[in-house]
Amino acid sequence: MSTQRKESAFTLIELLVVIAIIAILAAILFPVFARARENARRASCMSNLKQMSLGMMMYVQDYDEKFSPLAWPSGSPEVTCPDGVTTTCPLSWPVRIYPYVKSVQVFNCPSDTKSWKGNDSGTTLISIGYNDSIASQAMAAIQKPAETLLLADAQGQAPYDLKTTYYTGPSSTRGMSDRHLNGGNIAFADGHVKWISIPEDSSGNPIHPDYKRGIYWLPSGTS
Repeated sequence: MSTQRKESAFTLIELLVVIAIIAILAAILFPVFARARENARRASCMSNLKQMSLGMMMYVQDYDEKFSPLAWPSGSPEVTCPDGVTTTCPLSWPVRIYPYVKSVQVFNCPSDTKSWKGNDSGTTLISIGYNDSIASQAMAAIQKPAETLLLADAQGQAPYDLKTTYYTGPSSTRGMSDRHLNGGNIAFADGHVKWISIPEDSSGNPIHPDYKRGIYWLPSGTS
C-alpha cells in the first residue's frame, strides 16, 4: 500500500511575517552599518589631518619657526603643482606643506564630496581649513598650542582658510564642518588631533567651538 506525502508550503501570512521581520532587522542594522562606515571614514580623516599637522610642524622647523602663510604674498614665485603637471602653482599653504606630506590624497576627507587633484585651480576643493589667525605667526607667539586650533574639517566657498566666525551660507567665508557624526576633526598647534562634537544654529549651520570649550583661535589664547 502506497502512502501519499502531503506537500507543505508557506502561507501568505507566514510570508508576510518573514518579510516584516526582515524589514525590522534591516531598519535596525542599516543605521549601525552606516555609523560603522562613518567611524572608519572619520578615523581615516583624522589620520590625514595628523599627517598635515606633522607636515606643518616640519615646515615650521624649516622656516624660522613660523607657520605657513595662508595664501601667496604679492610677487611670490609660482612653482610646479603637486600633480607634477601644472607649472603655475601659487604658494598657498597646501602647496607649501605638500613636500612634507607627499600625497595629495591627505587633503581630501573621505566623507567630503569635494576632491583636490593637486592642480593650481583646485585648492578650493580641499576638505581642510587653516586657521587664518595662526597663518604666518611665530610658533613662540602661540600661547596655548595644545588648545589652539590649527587645521580642521571645513566647508564653504573660500579657498582653504578658516575664519573665527562660522560659516552661514554662500559667502567669502569658510567654516568648520560637522560631517563626521555631527562633529569634526581638529588638529591643534602642537600637532595633536582629536574629534569634537559640533552643535548647529537654528538654520543648521555648524557653530565653531570656542574658548568656552577649551578651544582657542587667536595666538594670544584669549579667544
